[in-house]
Amino acid sequence: MALSNRDRVGQAFEQLAVGLDEFITRVLAPELADGSDWTLVLAAKDAQRGGRPGTYSRLDPQCSLRMLSENVTGAVKDGWYPFNAHLSRSEQSLASELRETRNKWAHNASFSSDDAYRALDSVERLLRAAGTPKQAEEVKRQRIDLRRLSAEQEDRKAVRNGSSSDLRSNGLAPWREVLRPHDDVASGNFHAAEFAADLSMVARGEGDAEYTDPVEFFRRTYLTAGLKDLIKRATRRLAGDLNASPVINLQTNFGGGKTHSMLSLWHLASGRPLVDYPQELQDLLSGQELPSSVRRVALVGNQIAPSGLQPKADGTLIRTLWGELAWQLGGREGFALVADADRTSTNPGEALRKLFARYGPAVILIDEWVAYARGLYGRDDLAGGSFDTQFTFAQSLTETAKAVPGVLVVISIPASSDAATTTGADGVSDEEVGGDNGREALRRLQNVVRRTADQWRAASADESFEIVRRRLFATPDGTQLGQISATADAMIAFYRKHSGDFPKSVSDSAYGDRIRRSYPVHPELFDRLYEDWSTLDRFQRTRGVLRLMNTVVGQLWREGDTAPLIMPGSVPLDTDQVLTEISQYLDDRWKPIVDADVDGPTSAPAQVDNEQPLLGARHTTQRLARTVFVGATPTLSTAHKGLDRARLFLGTALPGDVPGNFHSALNHLANRATYFYSSGAAYWYDTQANTTRTARDYAERLHPEDTWAEVKRRLDPIKKSSPRGFAAVHVTPDSSADVPDTPDVRLVIVPCKETYDRKQKDESPAAVWALNVAQRRGSSARVHQNMVVFLAADAARYRELDESIRQYLAWKYVRDNADKALGLTAAQRAQAEDRRDRADQTVKDRLPATFHWALLPQDQPVTIKAIKADGTTDDVAERTAAKLRAGDDLSLQRAANVIRLDLDGPLRPAWDKLGHISFGELWGYYTTYPYLARLRDRSVLADGIASVVDSELIWEQTGFAVATGWDGERYTGLVVPGTESRPPEITDSLLIVQPARALAQVRDDRARRSAATATGNPDDTIAATERPEMMDRASSPASSHTAGDGPSGPHLTSNPTPMTRYFGAKELSSERYAGDFAKIAQEIIAQLAAVADVELEVRVEISARTPSGFDESKMRTIRENATVLNFSDSGFEQS
Repeated sequence: MALSNRDRVGQAFEQLAVGLDEFITRVLAPELADGSDWTLVLAAKDAQRGGRPGTYSRLDPQCSLRMLSENVTGAVKDGWYPFNAHLSRSEQSLASELRETRNKWAHNASFSSDDAYRALDSVERLLRAAGTPKQAEEVKRQRIDLRRLSAEQEDRKAVRNGSSSDLRSNGLAPWREVLRPHDDVASGNFHAAEFAADLSMVARGEGDAEYTDPVEFFRRTYLTAGLKDLIKRATRRLAGDLNASPVINLQTNFGGGKTHSMLSLWHLASGRPLVDYPQELQDLLSGQELPSSVRRVALVGNQIAPSGLQPKADGTLIRTLWGELAWQLGGREGFALVADADRTSTNPGEALRKLFARYGPAVILIDEWVAYARGLYGRDDLAGGSFDTQFTFAQSLTETAKAVPGVLVVISIPASSDAATTTGADGVSDEEVGGDNGREALRRLQNVVRRTADQWRAASADESFEIVRRRLFATPDGTQLGQISATADAMIAFYRKHSGDFPKSVSDSAYGDRIRRSYPVHPELFDRLYEDWSTLDRFQRTRGVLRLMNTVVGQLWREGDTAPLIMPGSVPLDTDQVLTEISQYLDDRWKPIVDADVDGPTSAPAQVDNEQPLLGARHTTQRLARTVFVGATPTLSTAHKGLDRARLFLGTALPGDVPGNFHSALNHLANRATYFYSSGAAYWYDTQANTTRTARDYAERLHPEDTWAEVKRRLDPIKKSSPRGFAAVHVTPDSSADVPDTPDVRLVIVPCKETYDRKQKDESPAAVWALNVAQRRGSSARVHQNMVVFLAADAARYRELDESIRQYLAWKYVRDNADKALGLTAAQRAQAEDRRDRADQTVKDRLPATFHWALLPQDQPVTIKAIKADGTTDDVAERTAAKLRAGDDLSLQRAANVIRLDLDGPLRPAWDKLGHISFGELWGYYTTYPYLARLRDRSVLADGIASVVDSELIWEQTGFAVATGWDGERYTGLVVPGTESRPPEITDSLLIVQPARALAQVRDDRARRSAATATGNPDDTIAATERPEMMDRASSPASSHTAGDGPSGPHLTSNPTPMTRYFGAKELSSERYAGDFAKIAQEIIAQLAAVADVELEVRVEISARTPSGFDESKMRTIRENATVLNFSDSGFEQS
């Protein structure tokens, strides 16, 4: 019958009870009376509470876990904390965790595979810390079985819908089509990864062949520079070279490859001939011979109990570490050499020299010695000997190995690590040394070993990449290497194309080499694991990466991942295996956070991708969230937490992605996720809920009027008059009564609730509202219907604007109340400020993009025309005015000839009615009727009317005359174009006169003057000339004056002599020379040219002076132009 997860947890607690009973008894023995039960201490504490006495059992895990987690000893006796010397804080915290698990199990709760695996893993860790390896090994077997079963169940599931998006890139093959993982990785068989570099199991011959078989082991082992050096030194020493290192100290950080290096030496001394090994190892040891017979010893401290070992198969009972060493070297005979020292638990001394001399050459590998020695601290009653004796033995061991040829001792000692991962002042990881006792054991052991030991060089970061890559994947052939290079080149080209979005270093060709070496894993994923995750407690630098990548690669392989590389954004955190593997190094609170905010079918990123097709096509938000989790989570306890945006993009982007979309995805994620944080360009997840939920709830409670008011507040600054725009701007008035009915063009910004939809057109709420305002002001009809234009929000974009305004108001509320009602932490306060500022900028960007529909009254009856008033400026009024000016929908100038077109066109009936129209009436038509041009204000029409005086040539067809009045028969103050008469003042009573009527009056006046001249009646002359503005002296050649004409009038003769020559001279205005010359050409030269047989000669005389003189450039231009125009005389001179 198959075991349930609950059964497995129950069996683990049984092993825990046995192991902790042994541990607690050993630790408390010095303080308890002989034969006393440690449960008496627990009973004494409970008695202090005054409670009823209970039943206590040494094999009840609840009792033993209480002893470790409740500070029972300190409550019974002040200052009594015996467990602190044996267990680190993190190890003691396992007891608190397991108490909760045990309560859950006792109340018949069910356990998921994840929960059960975590429970078994914690039990195993606590048992190893307590120095009970037998029970720890049993729990480990259960844990491995559970993992295998979970993997098989996962394989039987159907491929999850949508879990693996299509991330193919043009021309790039998916990594799984280029390089296949090893079979155990591809199938999800985690057995090999679990036993990787486990010295004690390999020494017993347990595990897969790739770890127990020397040839297979080296076939999959990447020889780093440090490992090559170690192998060469070991080979020389075992061959009898006295100059080779006799003692080697493998000191490095947790997971630095110490145990794997020991395995290499173990297999090197296996007796296999060199020719059996891979060529790389043969080349390394070329010219050297491996000894055919080397004795091997493997001592793993956390597998040996200080209280004494179990009897061997031959019946030998061993008590000490040196007894075990002797037995492994020579069996019963070898043990006999140190039997007395083993029995008395004293240093064997000279016996070691005899042992090594008899059984050499030999390689002695000692791992986890600190874990063994710390169990002896403060104890003199254990079979393993005293604490001091351990280091006396260590000194004898290293000195003897140095003296005896062919003996190599290799010892692994924990090294100092980053302070962020330690609790000790010396910078040593608690995970490796385990409490104050371990720290003292490490100090003593280092002092002894360093006297004689040579140091070993750990693998570099790039070498670590290759170690993992070779373990996980097959070796690529020539074709595959070509495909790998193509992928690397494409990635570098992609980074260079979007260089502003990625770190500068990744555009270099050297980064392409890194991609080739780490393929198919992107270097950024390795960097984050080796640089950040390796700083966490319990995460071993090589084995931890290997285990995690084993799980990730296998899962992606089975899912059919199509990406060209395995990125941080590829890590499938929504699978049980991957999440279990990665969360074991984190707080228990992370799993629900991952499910809710990082990865999974109902997670916040998945929801964003489902709602945004542009993002969902390549699961952009989901990949970004994974990258943030993988890259930032280990940094939470550091001074600079979070993942930089450039690194975030680097860990996510692949050819085919648009990095610009990443910003939108991150904004959506920030608005949706509860545990997602950002500050500036850094992003991270945290176990403390952010203020997003508070802001989201506040945003949802906001009434539409709140967002409308914010729009009005932001648009109010544009309520100003502009000489090139509108006379006034009215921002979202409540009704038509709030828009004045005045004869100047005003922009009305339509209220937010009335948006424009281009599909609905005239039926859009904004168009309907604008039409009502254009026709009415309150309850009255609007007179100046052509003087209002409208600007409305686009219906689709306003929804986005409304959302961004709600976000801004919500984050503003959170920040304003951070120190009061909400009581936020510093991190939450910083987040609120950052989100408020980002939301504010989003509103600023979206506001002008939303209000871009200009609605214009047109035609009769009035309808609404919509044009898109977009542009680059954020001032929507200025932008709208520019758009209307460009489309002739707003006029700042109106030429006289264009006014004439209006008078001949739609205004013809009004002009023909009397032959003239007043300025006031004409301006009224322009302001009232939307089918006419929209003039900004009265001055535009006034300037156009005044400009008619300067009209030239065919003004009768393109212009008009003006007069100050009409008496029913004649025009007073009549001014016709082309004269030098000053235009009259522009008033509403000024008349715009039809050319035919004006010319008729001019001809009539000329006839009167002629008649008065003929009769000699001065009164008639005066009457005919009393309106000099009507005397167009160039209108007809019929009347001409002689040179002798005086101020009293022309001299009259009865038979005048014919005049055969005309001459004239006029000084032209230096400012209006073109207009003056045109008048002369029309009124004088054209008249003379029309006379039959005329010989016409026209000369132009030009004189110009400047005090400062003409520059060379100007003189050269004028000379060239004069030459081209065939001037007869032209030049410059000094005056």
